[in-house]
Amino acid sequence: MGELFSIWQYALRRFAASWTLMLLLAVGALLATTLLATAPIYTDAMSDVGLRFRLDRELDRPSERVPSLAVDRLRLADPVQLARTRAFEEVTEARVGWLGHEVLTEQRSDPLTLRFVDDTRDPWRARLIHLGGYAHHVEVVAGRLPAPGATTAEVVLLEAFGSVAALGERVQLTARPFHDCRRVPASEDENVAAEEVRCQPTTFVRTSIEAEVVGFVRPNAPDDLRWQMFEDRALAPGGPGQPDDEPQWMPLLTSGEYFNGALTVQMPELLSRHSVGIVADLGGLAVRDVPRALDDLRAWPRDVRDELDLEAGGRIEFADALAQFRNASTFSQVPLLLLLLQVAGVVGFYLVVVTSMARARQAQEVAVYRSRGASTSQLLGVNLVEGLLIAVPAALLGPLLARLAVGALGYTPAFSNITGGEPLRASVNEDAFLLAAGGAALALAAMLLPTVGAVRQAIADTTREQARPAERGWFRRYHLDLALVALAAFLFWQLDRRGAVFDPQSVGGWQADPLLLLSPLVMTAAAAAMVLRLYSPALRLAAWLLRPLRGITVTLGIGRAGRDPATGARLLLLVLTAIAVGAFAASYAPTVAQSFEDRAYYEHGPDMRTAVADFDLPAGSEGLDRLRAVDGVEQAVVVHRGSIGVPRGGAIPLLAVQDGSAAASMLSFRDDFADESPAELLRHLDLGVPIDGGRALPDDTVALLLYGYSEEQPRIARLRASIRDGNGDYHVEMFSGLEAGAWTELRVELPPGLTPPLTLASVWFTDRRVLVHGDGAIYFDDLLAVRASGATEVIDDFDDQFGWAMFSQPGAAETFGPSDERARSRPRSARWTWTREVDERSRVLAPEGPGVPLNAIFSERALALFGVQPGERTYGFLGERFAIPLIVRSSAGMFPTLDPAQGFVVVDYEQFRAVAGMLGARGQQVPTELWVDFAAGVPLAQQEAIAEQTRDSDWMGFVTGEPLLLAERLDEIASDPTTQASGSGILLLAFAGAMGAAVLGFVVSLAITLQGRTLEVAVLRSLGASTRGLLRALVFEWGVVLVFGAVIGVLLGRWISLLMLQFLEVTETGDPVVPAFAVETEWRLLATGIALLGVAAAVTLWATWRAVLRRGVADALRLMQ
Repeated sequence: MGELFSIWQYALRRFAASWTLMLLLAVGALLATTLLATAPIYTDAMSDVGLRFRLDRELDRPSERVPSLAVDRLRLADPVQLARTRAFEEVTEARVGWLGHEVLTEQRSDPLTLRFVDDTRDPWRARLIHLGGYAHHVEVVAGRLPAPGATTAEVVLLEAFGSVAALGERVQLTARPFHDCRRVPASEDENVAAEEVRCQPTTFVRTSIEAEVVGFVRPNAPDDLRWQMFEDRALAPGGPGQPDDEPQWMPLLTSGEYFNGALTVQMPELLSRHSVGIVADLGGLAVRDVPRALDDLRAWPRDVRDELDLEAGGRIEFADALAQFRNASTFSQVPLLLLLLQVAGVVGFYLVVVTSMARARQAQEVAVYRSRGASTSQLLGVNLVEGLLIAVPAALLGPLLARLAVGALGYTPAFSNITGGEPLRASVNEDAFLLAAGGAALALAAMLLPTVGAVRQAIADTTREQARPAERGWFRRYHLDLALVALAAFLFWQLDRRGAVFDPQSVGGWQADPLLLLSPLVMTAAAAAMVLRLYSPALRLAAWLLRPLRGITVTLGIGRAGRDPATGARLLLLVLTAIAVGAFAASYAPTVAQSFEDRAYYEHGPDMRTAVADFDLPAGSEGLDRLRAVDGVEQAVVVHRGSIGVPRGGAIPLLAVQDGSAAASMLSFRDDFADESPAELLRHLDLGVPIDGGRALPDDTVALLLYGYSEEQPRIARLRASIRDGNGDYHVEMFSGLEAGAWTELRVELPPGLTPPLTLASVWFTDRRVLVHGDGAIYFDDLLAVRASGATEVIDDFDDQFGWAMFSQPGAAETFGPSDERARSRPRSARWTWTREVDERSRVLAPEGPGVPLNAIFSERALALFGVQPGERTYGFLGERFAIPLIVRSSAGMFPTLDPAQGFVVVDYEQFRAVAGMLGARGQQVPTELWVDFAAGVPLAQQEAIAEQTRDSDWMGFVTGEPLLLAERLDEIASDPTTQASGSGILLLAFAGAMGAAVLGFVVSLAITLQGRTLEVAVLRSLGASTRGLLRALVFEWGVVLVFGAVIGVLLGRWISLLMLQFLEVTETGDPVVPAFAVETEWRLLATGIALLGVAAAVTLWATWRAVLRRGVADALRLMQ
């Protein structure tokens, strides 16, 4: 060790002499320490902002922001209980007092009867109450506050009670009667306990005192959360909270000295309740305080119970909000730290590149020292001292610079609405210094790595290395790059098998495999290693392919790079990794923001969605027309959300959409939801013809006649007819009964006043309740309409073309069709036959029409459940599980408001309603939701006003529920710093750091390399090469490096983004996210960084080239010999 630092003085002199290169290395080291220190500082700062935002949102009621506990039935004169109440406050102060500025207390007595002395006014119910410190937070409207040393009861009333009591008035307070019986525990023997007398009171007492009203008060700040401890703060005579048929309540505020002093003597048996709470200081609560706050809030009631033997109840919703925030914030911070680790890796590679350049320039000098007897330890010590002079200050300054950088983010537009244009509040913590030390160690290792091999070379080794650079370094020589690729392949297999880096179902919350978390870094390194391995062969192949080209631009550019690929390969890797990290940085915030917005669009669907009830025609349609006419409303439709039975068992969601073209314009539909746009998709549901199914009836029809024949006792009960009126409403009426052995007239009376035109939609019937149904048949003939005049009109005689269908329940073995075996008037009738069975069933007979089969759009899951493909037919169960034919017109992977994991079916609302009316399914005939699309640019306030208007059932014609506004959800997302600004700030720093390292490394490498080629350029110029040709060759050589590095880096960065953003696939509770996230990249930001890199490279190339040209050929040849 002594030999290692024996030449530290020489190291200092060389450090000063090479200050330019040392400055470049110091910039990289400082960048590494600053970026790594930024991670804990930034995450803490944003978590603090997010914590306050979440608590403000979750704790929307003021009472939830005041955690409190209360102990009931404390006897005033019991010294043990008095001591416990004082200890109650002390335990609260010790356990949770740090969460707020003050421990609040309230003591209130059991109910007292209040009567005004010398007055005949009705009695009141009252409580004596002491609020801790209330005297400093009230304004005395009249009179004064109770005297602290008063031995008689002095009370003040709230200002609202000035109308029922006067200043100086005396009232009598009477407690409930009590006796001297002390309850003795019963015997454990039930027989003994039943006979023993455990209490025989001898004295009954009713205590009372007189109190004087000495003042009236009102709170200084009624919105102050401390008043949440006072339950009667809003009480007023005749106001809310007062009983209607019992004596009203009057709160009497008194001093603590009287309540705990004289009152305990005057009313010793009076019971009281003692409440203790705190107003949590949300502004002072930091994310690092959350674990302690959760532990203390949960231990608080336990301490009261275990240490004081008191049963305390209260409100600690505050703890639930903290727990929810902790689960929401932990799993999104890891990708940010890993991103910064990758940036630090880029910076480390930059240090390797610059150090390699520096050591290459110092190779001759080191070789001379080595040849003159300097040991390897001494030469390595020189470089170690130089590295420590850079790394140690960087480790100390990194956290401070990180704090300034994080604070400066408050001035950026992304944070202006959070900070109000002020610096983002940030503080340096121990983790920042720890990570900064890690960054410094990384920087030191990066600076020493190129030195290890250089200090072992003598003059001959150095000369040989310069004359013929080695094609393979130790990393490739020992095939470590292939081992790295194998590790990356293993991690990719693990990720593919597990599906995500994060496991939300682990014990203790979100967990992740550390090795999998490092998989992006490993995969980036593996990709870089393969590029390094293939770079030289690719250059040689390119040189061979481009041999036919004339000129020196391509030949010289690629040939030079092929002979000495190390420099170009290092820069290619630097550019590749920097742009890969930059692409990740440019993708994180847009992807996160878009994912949350996509969730909102998918979950909400249209601009406004609300439940519907009591929807009747035509009032409902008129209400929709009124809503469509409102200024700001673009369109309004109704839908039915229900379910459809699957033949293989179970049911899946069904959505019946009214006016597909209008509904399509309301929805946000991503390209990956389906192969078609929503308009094209919903167009498949349009029949193109009117849905007029059924048999038309005369407008003046008053009854229907149908003749039926059954040889035996009919299997069925009475038939029912479903009649559709002109408004589209369906009415179900019952036929008369069917008798056996003869043709029976079945008659059904139509309700009077139906709006024409009238249509018979269907006839349906149910089995009788018997044990077994034998084989049999029923014949139907001559369906007639009875008109108002008494005349009849044939609707269907079942003799001509038979146009009826039967819809039955699953498992039925029955038929319905024409028959010539028995008829009433003409040769044919309709016959329903069945076989022997036990189950009771229902079936529907309906005229054939365009409404069946139902046109449907199936999800991929629904296709699998039904076992069909687009274009095929199947059936589903509707109503009372009637099998209804379906035809799959198209398919979709996802559809807004529907869960693809369950599967779904989308149909046309009017066609579905016609089928539901035919089946007599009233619940499926009516819409369940209202969808509203607002015009572009309608502000949220106007949308809320329109939503409130729809709550007026008289105006709408039907009842609507609580509306869901898409704009309100999007505004909430936009204002949530945990989803919007949380990633953008640190990723801006990461992007700047990565691209800054790439620009600086490229510029330094380019400048040093070109200066090192002065002799080569002079020789080529002396051989007749033009300066423009040489410049084109250099531009081509370095342009290839830049272009290939940028292309591979962008592709690699997008792939890394896909891996690292998998935490967006699940919610904070571990539920799958619908729809899945899609990687979004801020291409303008990424293109700006790449363009900056290109401009810096071009400027450096031009400036260095000009400097090389300023030196004449002869001078260059002479000086470089």
